[in-house]
Amino acid sequence: MLIDPIERGDPSLQGAVGGPCRPDPDFVETNGIRLCYESFGSRRDPPLVLIMGLAAQMIVWPEDFCRELAAQGRFVVRFDNRDIGKSTYLDSEPAPSMAALFGGSAGGTAPAAPYTLVDMARDTVGLLDALEIGRADVVGASMGGAIAQELAVHYPERLRTITLIFAPTGDPDSPPPSPAAFANLVKPRPTEKNAFVDMYVESWRVLNADHFPFDEPAVRWEAETSFERGRNPAGVVRQMMAIVASGNRKDALRSTTTPALVLHGTRDPLVPFAIGEDLAATIPGAAFEPIEGMGHNLPRGAWPQILRSIERHAPGARVAANGG
Repeated sequence: MLIDPIERGDPSLQGAVGGPCRPDPDFVETNGIRLCYESFGSRRDPPLVLIMGLAAQMIVWPEDFCRELAAQGRFVVRFDNRDIGKSTYLDSEPAPSMAALFGGSAGGTAPAAPYTLVDMARDTVGLLDALEIGRADVVGASMGGAIAQELAVHYPERLRTITLIFAPTGDPDSPPPSPAAFANLVKPRPTEKNAFVDMYVESWRVLNADHFPFDEPAVRWEAETSFERGRNPAGVVRQMMAIVASGNRKDALRSTTTPALVLHGTRDPLVPFAIGEDLAATIPGAAFEPIEGMGHNLPRGAWPQILRSIERHAPGARVAANGG
């Protein structure tokens, strides 16, 4: 039986599946894999699930950001996608180099993807099932936003709202990333820790653009923690294969009914701003909010606007209690 905490208002959900609500990792088995997740806030509050992007572990949703969302009156869940962090690695599946993938894709010889974004959306549904959540607000960033789009197409009954942050549509005619951002995708991932950390930091420096201050100490901690939690270069390639194999979602999105909010930085070097504008124009009734100066990351200086926007679009229990 699926439980919708808002509709049922059941206090017994506090500390239900997975034990007390705490920012400690837990695991669920779903869709043939094991997902690692963490939760913040009370299970009595509206559930909000965060889906992160390509090559990014769940810790790229900063803990303070998650706590701010929980403070709005939400049960917040972040998790590692398949092939990243502490979730299942599909090591038996093929994974060419990223450069070979892009070369093969351009030449029409890309290898078959072992899974698609629909499979990753199904992972999210399985996580909801395991946590006994009927419907949730979902916030997806980058590839996570693409997965959220697949949820809206294939599993709308599991969604209250979607918020899509610098999310691509899969349209092959979309403007390309900047040369520096594209280079981040195809460069080999170092296996030695210090080199990995340095590359991670410099990659996010590029994605930060030049408007908001770059918080190097925080990103360096994130890099070191990501390395210790588990690095999986082949999994990053498989995730990219899933993105490529999933193709253009625009036609399907035109028939979706899930209330959508699109947030996009005006200086995004990886998924250019025009893609966000096009995404919002494609989804019926979608709201669109540019974030001036933001690149392809979540700088602390942009949090107030992002948090306010999410709170308006997908009100937490605090807003509901105040009659908002």
